[in-house]
Amino acid sequence: MIPELTLAHPALRHLIALFPAVALIALLLWVRRRRDAAASLGDPALVRRLAPALERLPRRRVAMLVLAALLLGIAAAGPTWGREPMASPRAADVVLILDASNSMLVEDVRPNRLERERALARDFLKRVQGARVAIVVFAGSGYVVAPLTRDYDALDAYLEALAPEMVPQGGTSLSHAMRQGAALLFGGVGEEARGALVLMSDGDALEEVRDVELAASLLSRAGIAVHAVGIGTPAGGPVPDVEPGSGRRVGYKRDLDGSIARSALGEPLLQRVAEVTRGSYRPIGAASAAELAAAVNTVRPGGPDWTQVRPGNRYEWFLGAALALLALDSVLESGVLRRRRRVREEEAWG
Repeated sequence: MIPELTLAHPALRHLIALFPAVALIALLLWVRRRRDAAASLGDPALVRRLAPALERLPRRRVAMLVLAALLLGIAAAGPTWGREPMASPRAADVVLILDASNSMLVEDVRPNRLERERALARDFLKRVQGARVAIVVFAGSGYVVAPLTRDYDALDAYLEALAPEMVPQGGTSLSHAMRQGAALLFGGVGEEARGALVLMSDGDALEEVRDVELAASLLSRAGIAVHAVGIGTPAGGPVPDVEPGSGRRVGYKRDLDGSIARSALGEPLLQRVAEVTRGSYRPIGAASAAELAAAVNTVRPGGPDWTQVRPGNRYEWFLGAALALLALDSVLESGVLRRRRRVREEEAWG
């Protein structure tokens, strides 16, 4: 099977033709100067008889030097084929915990909380390229929809499908989602957790606060920080009642007493989670993806990561061949000059 050949520096591909062209022109000018020098020595017939090499085109030398220049041009462009491991710092694993409860459809931020969450998550993914990322969505319970992966196209597909119907159990169980996310950060039995959780939620939890605080304390003891983003406003808004599948609004959710259900940003709970886990908290207005990515530890211990690969740059093969040709030309030329000198000395001694 013939490997696919590409160039690491395609902008330099013109050197593949330029180098041999320049070498050929230089050699032809060199030959011309030799012939002019020979013509100035006297009778051309006598010069040809005594030094025939001055008149001939040194085809071997021209071929070798032009070929060496061609190989140098190819080496400069960086020919690549195959794959080789790439050493890079070990990027921290990140688990995105995304709120998919019905309250995320509230429109106190435009167009609604869910869309703002989706946009922020996508922007965040663009800024942590190289890290393994997982996605946990939660409402009444947490569900792992994507394990740790570097397949960002697949992660984006899960973000596109983010909706309340992804989680069949209604409500908001933040503590369960945090435990699910933490479990993904443990590499194996006896290993320490690595990475962090990024939580995006309106903080409107329908569970006991002490359950959330207990989950946060467990994460803190495991060395896992939670960087939380509050999505919504303290004033909040009514919770839309959306028809599953079509996404068409059919009114608003109602409480047991018949009043329209409202949801406000539960900022104190999210702040408490960030505080207990030694993470960070920011509201959606200040939560730029750059700030969020910077808050996540981007390097973990354990040396370089050799799991990534890149096309293998094979320039050294062509550079080595070019240097070998130049060295061979130098050796052959030295031998030719020595032979000519010996012949002249023999003819002088008669």
